[in-house]
Amino acid sequence: MTLDETRGLTLEPDRSSRHSAGIHASPAEVYGALTDPTELSHWFVSEASIDLRPGGAYRWVFGDATAVSGADATVASGEFVSIVPQELLRLRSRVQEIDTDLEFRLDPWRDGTVLTVSHSGFPGEEDWDDAFRSIDQGWESEIQILKLYLESARGMVRRSYLHERRIEAPAEATYERFVTGSGLGSWLAERAASDPALGGELRLEWEGRPSVKGRIVVWDPDRFLVMTWAGEAPSVVRVWLEESEDGAATDLSLEHRLFASGPSAFVRFDWDAALARLAVAAVARPGGD
Repeated sequence: MTLDETRGLTLEPDRSSRHSAGIHASPAEVYGALTDPTELSHWFVSEASIDLRPGGAYRWVFGDATAVSGADATVASGEFVSIVPQELLRLRSRVQEIDTDLEFRLDPWRDGTVLTVSHSGFPGEEDWDDAFRSIDQGWESEIQILKLYLESARGMVRRSYLHERRIEAPAEATYERFVTGSGLGSWLAERAASDPALGGELRLEWEGRPSVKGRIVVWDPDRFLVMTWAGEAPSVVRVWLEESEDGAATDLSLEHRLFASGPSAFVRFDWDAALARLAVAAVARPGGD
């Protein structure tokens, strides 16, 4: 096993989510990124308040900087249950009036840390399916964003941009357009190569602009995808796919979380134009890309 290996999702019958990632940063650095309000605002939330002691409260505010728009920001809150500096954080997290258990475990590993996030205590009723999957996908991808931040984007600021589009094609076909070289080359880049698998590398090239190298870091075929991009600055692309009831169309949501040296240094990717090309490519006849 290498540090870069990411352990897969575990879904227990009692609605527990568990994800791990190897991060090339010390336990002290990872612990700081999880507990320092300034650090949290650099990679995770728009604003944080932390009373770091057993029984102390925490409050995370998700606003425009995290692609959550609207008049009312999303707020997550709870309290710390137990703390072992640089080793363990246990929190009680309030989710839709239900108390859940959230744990961050930090294990030293060679030149870095294996971070494991466990979130449990969710009801098993069907009406919790969407909320649980959203939270589960969130943790699975957020630890990859933390990994990118600590390894490539320290000292930078970040901002997220959200894009939505209906694609007149099934989710399976839409997903293929994001993970294969031929699919990406049909709408996103002039030249593209990709290894369509968890951990697979990708490369996107255009004439007259910097190329992008990336990696697939979360893989949930036909439903959810996370890619890291390394171009002029590091960034993360998250894609959610929701197939229509008749299976003929897909509602796509895409978040691009960018890191930059300062507020004026962000260079936005033109996703609106790209997704318009995707909508055209998705309905092209087979072999007509």
